[in-house]
Amino acid sequence: MSPAAIAALAAAALAAGVLLIVTGLVGTRRPAAPPAATPSRLAAIVGIGVSSRQRRSRQALIALAVAATAGVWLLTGWPVGGLIAGLAVLGMPWLFTVGSAERQMIDRLEAVETWTRRLKDLVRTGHGLISAIVTSARTAPPGIVDEVAELAAELQTGTDPQRALDRFADQLADFKADEVIAALKLHAGDRGQRLSDVLDSVAGAAAKEVVMRRGVAAKRAEPRFVTRFMTALIAIVLIVMFSNGAYAQPYGDVVGQLVLFAATLLLVGMLVWIRRLTQPPQRRRFLGSADDAHNGPVATPPQEVMLR
Repeated sequence: MSPAAIAALAAAALAAGVLLIVTGLVGTRRPAAPPAATPSRLAAIVGIGVSSRQRRSRQALIALAVAATAGVWLLTGWPVGGLIAGLAVLGMPWLFTVGSAERQMIDRLEAVETWTRRLKDLVRTGHGLISAIVTSARTAPPGIVDEVAELAAELQTGTDPQRALDRFADQLADFKADEVIAALKLHAGDRGQRLSDVLDSVAGAAAKEVVMRRGVAAKRAEPRFVTRFMTALIAIVLIVMFSNGAYAQPYGDVVGQLVLFAATLLLVGMLVWIRRLTQPPQRRRFLGSADDAHNGPVATPPQEVMLR
């Protein structure tokens, strides 16, 4: 067996060992823990702090990337070629799912707006806040049905409404949804008489925010499509060109591998830069996490909400 083949097998065995260690530590069958407030990038990649389904898919993706790296390295004898293959496997979901998180947040905010209007109707019919939330869990929109059901269960077990609402806000993790939850928290604290009017107001603001976000997301879709198309075209051209042995021969030595590695870094850097340009800005929430809210001063909403 050639030295290159032995080195490729050693690298594949090392990567497989690391994957097995991570799988052993994280597990694949235990219930998913609530996602951490600020998970590290490495933990997110290997599936720590995410749902069981996401964890399994990410671990499978890592295993496929390791197999692609070892396979291409063995077939071509190019370590950089194997690295490119592994990066391509890892980068495909990253490139082609850009925008999915934004769409999910928009759909969730729309569900919050629908739930707020239903809550307003229940309050107007004479339900108290706790009773209205528990009743609304039966007809909660699909986008937030699990979160509302968990909130209702906590309230039914006698959990402090302020703490339960803070956890609900952490699950939604949206600055606009914080406005709805802030109104509920204020009412839970002072029992004002105008909760339905406030809910109607914040629901209208949420609806306008949804319309605005959908318009911005539609404008971002065009450059994202162009980026995907150009990346796929570049990949096809490179595969065809490097399938020609005479053309690929200069890249087989050390200098050629370094040039190929540098070109790959430039392409990846360009894709990262374009992706950042098309990502929505992160709006800072004004409600802190559930732990911070009950261990320190309560944040003040950006706009005054009067319930009396």
